[in-house]
Amino acid sequence: MKRLRDLISWWTFLSALSLFSIHLAFAARNDDINRLKQELLDLEKVTNPLIQTFRKVSQLVSPSVVSLSTEKKAFQDEKNEIEPSPPSQNFPPKHEPHAETLPKKGLGSGIIIDERGYILTNNHVISGFSEDEITVVTYNGEQFDHVKIVGVDPNTDIAVIKIEGEDFTPITFGVSEEVQVGDWVIAVGSPFGYQQTVSAGIISAKGRTHVIPFELPFLYEDFFQTDAAINPGNSGGPLVNLRGELIGVNTAIATRSGGFQGVGFAISASIVKETVENIMATGTVVRGYLGVGTHDINTELAQILGLKDKREISRRFGLPSEKGVFVLEVWSDTPASKAGISPGDIIFEIGGKIIENTIDLQHAIRRARVDEVVIVKVMRNGVESALEVMVERQPQDLGGKTYVAIRKLDEPIKFSLGLVVNDLNPEIAKSLGLKDEQGVLVVDVETNSPSERAGIQPGDVITKVGTKEVRSVMEFMTFMEEFLETNKPVSIFIKNKGFITLK
Repeated sequence: MKRLRDLISWWTFLSALSLFSIHLAFAARNDDINRLKQELLDLEKVTNPLIQTFRKVSQLVSPSVVSLSTEKKAFQDEKNEIEPSPPSQNFPPKHEPHAETLPKKGLGSGIIIDERGYILTNNHVISGFSEDEITVVTYNGEQFDHVKIVGVDPNTDIAVIKIEGEDFTPITFGVSEEVQVGDWVIAVGSPFGYQQTVSAGIISAKGRTHVIPFELPFLYEDFFQTDAAINPGNSGGPLVNLRGELIGVNTAIATRSGGFQGVGFAISASIVKETVENIMATGTVVRGYLGVGTHDINTELAQILGLKDKREISRRFGLPSEKGVFVLEVWSDTPASKAGISPGDIIFEIGGKIIENTIDLQHAIRRARVDEVVIVKVMRNGVESALEVMVERQPQDLGGKTYVAIRKLDEPIKFSLGLVVNDLNPEIAKSLGLKDEQGVLVVDVETNSPSERAGIQPGDVITKVGTKEVRSVMEFMTFMEEFLETNKPVSIFIKNKGFITLK
């Protein structure tokens, strides 16, 4: 019995000790929590200015941001019936369901740039829609169904529209040239229709090109890359710095899922500002142009030309440095062709301004006045030349400037990549109106082949593979095989078109 009492006493002591230990553990835990809370309060004093900055920028910018929605109205004939769709290849004609069943809709954002109701957005947001198919909703929920399209510029993907009213809050333009990689930025817009959505990130890169997937002859690109969340519906909305100033217009994303994956693009405010000023003043954009296709001097260009690296480009073309832009193509009957600029030239100066890359070239040409004579300095085979170029008004396209008709074919040889070529003998050259030309003639191009996708057409005259001159089909095939064995892109030079890359 005594032993049982001793065991109970010992058990009671251990239980009490255990409870005391648990109490101490909880007390220590509470001390840790209180300490962490105090440390966070202390840190908040340091981070509060940044927190307040994001809050105040959002408050400042939001009144200048609008939501855009577009909806295609049903096309009806005089009998008030739905227009039938054209017949498909596999099925008989049928009537489309009523427009209310299958409407064409779109979402986007816009930026108020003038207190009179002028709004900046992306052209692709409103493209294909009439004025009565566009609706604007301001930050306070006011809806505008009567919208005027002031003007559009597909080459920069910029459009300006207007709503009736006054005393709107315009955004302030910043200086995009001052933006640096790593700067904090804020994006505002209507992703997936959620109005006044704010996201933050940094500038991941600047000067991005080849972003817009539109095939336009005069596309202007100078994009900021950001990891601030941009999704469908953000297009046309602002990307601002921490002063609340517009530095870019959110335009595109790189994605494999259809949604944001950390890579968004905003077109530089420097391009945007000059574009909207022209549109607001005249309803259109008048620009000069040269009529050349160019490429930065880099490793990618070296691969196109069949060279090892950009140093080899410098040696091959006698360049004093690796700066400038390489002329890949010169379109016929353009200011560049009239001035004597040729494919293979390296443009390094325009109007006294040093040209280091394609962005510099775009800036110089955008700012050149129509009918102005500018001095374009080029390097050609190691020799510097100064050419006088009369800047002409930029046409809508370059259709009809490069096509050469076929007059006669003689024993053509089919080559891989979808080309059928023939020796350019004197008789064929004469029938095509060519003099002293060497190369091979494109007789046919297979449908959906790499050659067709690259824009090669029957009648084109190929004179180079990479930097190697071509005088016969045999040489052409030999040089092409050398490229194909390396599994690298191959560039061929076509008369009146310049270098075209096959992949």
